[in-house]
Amino acid sequence: MRRFYNHVLEIINKYYWIFFLLGTAMVAFLCFRCLGIAQIDSWDEARHGISAYEMMQNGNYLINTFQGQADYWNVKPPLSFLTIAAGFAVFGYNAIGLRFFSALAYLAASVCTGLFARRYSRLASLLVMVFCAANYFPFKAHLVRAGDADSLYLLLFTLAMLAMLKIRERQQWIYVCGLCFSLAFLTKSFHALMIAAIGGLFLLLTGELKKMRLRTWIGFLASALLPVMIWAVLRYQYDGMTFFQNMFEADIVGRTAAGGTEGHGAPFLYYVTSIFWNFDYIYGWLSLIVLLGIAYLLFRPLRKEGHPLPLTDQTGILLWLFIPLLGFSLVSTKLMWYVYPCTIPLFLLAAVFLAEFLQAPRIPAWLLTAFALLILGGSAYFIRGNYLDNVRGAHSNALQTFIIEQFSRDGQYTGSTVYLDAYDPFLYANTTEWEQNNRLLAMLEGDLRCQNGGAEAFLGDDEDCLLILSIPFLQNYPKLAEYRILADNGQYLLLGR
Repeated sequence: MRRFYNHVLEIINKYYWIFFLLGTAMVAFLCFRCLGIAQIDSWDEARHGISAYEMMQNGNYLINTFQGQADYWNVKPPLSFLTIAAGFAVFGYNAIGLRFFSALAYLAASVCTGLFARRYSRLASLLVMVFCAANYFPFKAHLVRAGDADSLYLLLFTLAMLAMLKIRERQQWIYVCGLCFSLAFLTKSFHALMIAAIGGLFLLLTGELKKMRLRTWIGFLASALLPVMIWAVLRYQYDGMTFFQNMFEADIVGRTAAGGTEGHGAPFLYYVTSIFWNFDYIYGWLSLIVLLGIAYLLFRPLRKEGHPLPLTDQTGILLWLFIPLLGFSLVSTKLMWYVYPCTIPLFLLAAVFLAEFLQAPRIPAWLLTAFALLILGGSAYFIRGNYLDNVRGAHSNALQTFIIEQFSRDGQYTGSTVYLDAYDPFLYANTTEWEQNNRLLAMLEGDLRCQNGGAEAFLGDDEDCLLILSIPFLQNYPKLAEYRILADNGQYLLLGR
């Protein structure tokens, strides 16, 4: 049994790159498969998409707008809007363009972390890729398959932390940390301060702070502050302190206010109970492994010499995991995606501890084999759940499907004024207002001018215009019988003059 087990480990090490490419392909498949099918969500995804679309239409790539006006609700610097605009430029005005660079950012974060884990062992590197494929919640909402800021932010956060862990080997890595912090700020505003908090504590606790030369500090401050300062100066010329004041009030004052911003308050242990100690998903099991691994490192009688995780790396990865978790648990506003960056160090630590255990020479081979099969089977179960729920389970809704079917950017209705009086499956309600997600879709599909007011406003408009109407609503407006039915799919009508 021992000989067979060792032979399997030799095969994994010998053909590591093949296995790593397979792991990368698995993560990529989960990122990009059916990427354009799921319905566009309101608020962050739709808001980001509208701002990116309007940037391309008005040629101003510095100021994010909503319906032609400077947006003081979604007060984020422009980097995430620019990546979405790049997606539109490459893939066209559609959901794939909206989400492509989010999916690519998560794939890049996974690959970079997996490659970094080679410093501990090749088996740890492969396990990281497996765990990244089982990362359920970021695939479900607000990150991998969503067109907003969080996936790019996670990538920059991850790169900053990986560079931080290499500072002891070469001090110039601190410049990469500074640049990633700066770009993270330009992506998600004050959330990037978590990177600064972790980096500062790491330098202090490891003694690297005392080793820094003045020249190194100057280079670091330039990389960390100069990009933000350039953007701030350019933005100030547009509307003075208005944007910065709103940004501070939304991200600092609002997030710490009692009850949470827009009612998103939750107990202190919300993130622990909903994610990291949730055994319905892979997180609870990996958190248990990490806690056992930490106990192993702290309990000297059990710890052997030459553990692959150096003390500086232990310090850095634990800060990476626990500082954001603690920080966002302390503030009143709690949204699950705030702590998505903490899943990466969880995977990294769990992979290192599991790889060390699976390669231990003194543990019976039968026990290691059983444990390895349990890990593979459990990971496959969670990856399958991720695929079934978040990839294969992706779907649009009836109203968005109707909009996609009836309009195109080179069609006869391109640029038309359109009213809406219909049942919206996203809202589970009837509406005469254009919700942000449907507004974005209408802009992408047909460059439509979306007007609120429903059938009444449509009837009162003397210009050529269109109306999307739920079929049962037709009986409420007898005058609509005078208008042409341009399309009918059994649920919705498209009416025109």
